[in-house]
Amino acid sequence: MSNLDQTQTCRHFGACGGCSLLDVPIAQQLAQKQQRARELLAPFLDGIEPAITLPPRPPRHDRTTILYPAQLHERELQLGIYRTGTHEIEPIRDCRIQHKALTGLAVKVGELLRTLNLSVWLEQTGNGLVRAFRARVMPGTNELLLGLVVTREQFSERDRLGRDLQALAKDLRDDQGRPMHLVGLVLDVNDRPGNVLLGKRAVALRGDTWQHDNQGGLRFRVSWHSFYQLNRHAEAILFQPAMAMLGHVKGLRVVDGYGGVGTFMLRLLRREAAHVTLIESSPSACDDARANLRANSFGNGEVRAEAFGASPLPACDLLVADPPRAGLMAPGAAAILAAPPPRMLLVSCSLDSLARDLAALHAAYRVTASRLCDLFPHTEHVEAVTMLERR
Repeated sequence: MSNLDQTQTCRHFGACGGCSLLDVPIAQQLAQKQQRARELLAPFLDGIEPAITLPPRPPRHDRTTILYPAQLHERELQLGIYRTGTHEIEPIRDCRIQHKALTGLAVKVGELLRTLNLSVWLEQTGNGLVRAFRARVMPGTNELLLGLVVTREQFSERDRLGRDLQALAKDLRDDQGRPMHLVGLVLDVNDRPGNVLLGKRAVALRGDTWQHDNQGGLRFRVSWHSFYQLNRHAEAILFQPAMAMLGHVKGLRVVDGYGGVGTFMLRLLRREAAHVTLIESSPSACDDARANLRANSFGNGEVRAEAFGASPLPACDLLVADPPRAGLMAPGAAAILAAPPPRMLLVSCSLDSLARDLAALHAAYRVTASRLCDLFPHTEHVEAVTMLERR
């Protein structure tokens, strides 16, 4: 039996909504995802077979970010993951998909919050302090950023909380024994009603509100509120295959739509694209992208802080679009069709939204290559990278 044919067990599996396919061998998971892509995307692929990128090792403890809501559970503050189909948490003591050190850290943070007797925010009344705990480690640097989502910036236990959190993270090591480096403690202030966990303002309790990653000789700054791929093997599973699909980019004018902190922009500039215009609506990601251009000494990149489709796209030879799970939607597809660039790489984190996007673009574009990138093992989700050319 190969490693990809083995299954794993977890005490929380079946109750916790973090994964749903842990009892299915990864080889079978990949085959099922590939078959679903064939069926769902068949009208647009013209017989092209969706390839699939195998993981560099059997997936285990590869998720580099945790976000645990806080709730009263048996009259005590608990941190955990929502149970399947509910907004009730399963207190997590162990996990097969999350970075092992982050799972252990969250257990200790829960104990600390109970010791400090910090109140839990209650959605029904709007009262209470703690809404969630979040931590993220960068795979290339082992830099760690962690913090709490709270309803107010100032509270009496703030100084002790900072000292104790710093102490908990002091001697953390990853599953290969390498030290993790705490670079910042954050208070994410969210006093809004509703069940959206993260707020809009990050306050440094200690250190910085950002961290850095190194991938393939490139340096990325990623702030607390900025998106970054959460699989530690994203370089091998997503970015290397995607750049191979793009092929020759030297001398090309490129638009990087939904560009985030510049994960594609920097890779394109390193391959000598003539100019890259990044379009991104997140203020923190735009700040990071500009910082990343400077840190990597690229002078031929530009960052536009706006929603993709809010204004006409600049003339380009190539478009890279990496929208959120909902896909391009009508404004994004309309902006592309109004341009329209000769070639496009579409990165999708939902096969359903990819099918909708391809239907909207099908009259103007044909698919030339399709690849699945399994960034979400042990779940039904899969990333897809699609190469399109104008008809």
